[in-house]
Amino acid sequence: MGVIKILKIFLASGAALFATVQIVPGISYHGDYRVLLAAALVFAFLNSIVKPILSFVTFPLNFLTLGLVSAFLNIAIFYAITYLVPSFTFSAASVAGFGLTTGWVIVVGAVVAAIFLGLFEKILNV
Repeated sequence: MGVIKILKIFLASGAALFATVQIVPGISYHGDYRVLLAAALVFAFLNSIVKPILSFVTFPLNFLTLGLVSAFLNIAIFYAITYLVPSFTFSAASVAGFGLTTGWVIVVGAVVAAIFLGLFEKILNV
């Protein structure tokens, strides 16, 4: 993997996390943009190295559940950012009058982040 491709993955991950933080209430990074850059680095590492390995290991179960395991992997990867970057946090929020617990904020955030990551990777030809 070349340096340019690694930079593109990092840039796509950073843009996806920034867009997710701006759109989904309840997701925040305390401090400055260095926290967001650290979270993007972790997110890029987890999505490009750890996720393919876990997807390979869980393929039979993923096949039986028609892809539900992939959704759980995305949620787990998004949740892992909190443990590896403590200033990147999730909290309860309300959207259009509906209260979202922290768990639902993580689920919605993981879905939005996956959509934006796919979009930005497509734009950057990663």
